Amino acid sequence: MKDSILRRSDSFRLTLLTVLLSLQFWLPSNPAHPQTLTKIRIGYSGTGDSQYILELPRRQGIFQKNGLEPEIVYVNSGTLLSQALIAGNFDVALTRGSTPMLGKLRGSEQYIIATYSNHFNDVFLTTPEITTVKQLKGKKVAVSRFGSGSHILSNLVLKQGGLDPQDVTVLQIGNSSARFAAILSRTIDGSLISVDFVPRAKREGLNTVADLTESTVEYPVLSFFMMGPLTENNRRIAKALIKSISEGVRIFQTDSAIAKAVIKSVLRTDDRDTLELTAARVAKSLERKPLPTLAEIQTALDELRAIDPAKVKTARFEDFVDLRPLRELEQEGFFK
Repeated sequence: MKDSILRRSDSFRLTLLTVLLSLQFWLPSNPAHPQTLTKIRIGYSGTGDSQYILELPRRQGIFQKNGLEPEIVYVNSGTLLSQALIAGNFDVALTRGSTPMLGKLRGSEQYIIATYSNHFNDVFLTTPEITTVKQLKGKKVAVSRFGSGSHILSNLVLKQGGLDPQDVTVLQIGNSSARFAAILSRTIDGSLISVDFVPRAKREGLNTVADLTESTVEYPVLSFFMMGPLTENNRRIAKALIKSISEGVRIFQTDSAIAKAVIKSVLRTDDRDTLELTAARVAKSLERKPLPTLAEIQTALDELRAIDPAKVKTARFEDFVDLRPLRELEQEGFFK
């Protein structure tokens, strides 16, 4: 009798084990949370828009949903970021497109894979005494670094305002926050600044002598770029990145509460005017389908012509972009 009970107990345990193993095998995996994530290092330069389009998908878990585990690192200059990408310190970089384009002209294999904004979202601020761009003649203006996107755009503002860039003294100071502080302290007389500083600038009595958000000129403002030619593995990473950022852009444009929460976190401010203005202007400037345009590449080339006229003369749109990841996503119906 005792042996019979033991045999039935052993049989029950064996049956239970078989059922548990069977359940473990047949239970579906959750595709929204892959077991294995691909680690990537993303470098970005510039404050404001660049931070928002990276921070939102990070906060919402969108990168992880698309199989990525990003390490996001700030670099205070597009020029330094480009050099770091070439050195292999990053897998992907986000900056103004003119920086990798200049690198490409100089022989490095950097390619734009997506541009999430082709319209400016900056203003040129000056001290209270200066009310026009022409009054900056003989004055000091600041950029993040010589040859950076902020430098190239500052030259554009000066030219459109009737000055030659050589009419001003250019100082390297750093990002928008550092340049804004330099204006307040009167270290400089003016600078290109991201739009989220406008409400505070008004309260401080600063002048906006040029609002680039009103310009119809196209420019590769928010560009992701990678080293190429892209391998199959890199194309897979690029597609996952584009999906993540595009999903984040959609949320930013359709859910103002989430957009403002991201801006609040990045800027560390509760100022209502800043949150309202920034959310509205950034949402308007972003593209969910981040296709670089001929016009934006040409604008950047026009600005780079002064640096290397011979190479710019023979440059083509195809020299600076690798659209294979985007085209594959189009074919898969992602942007519908």
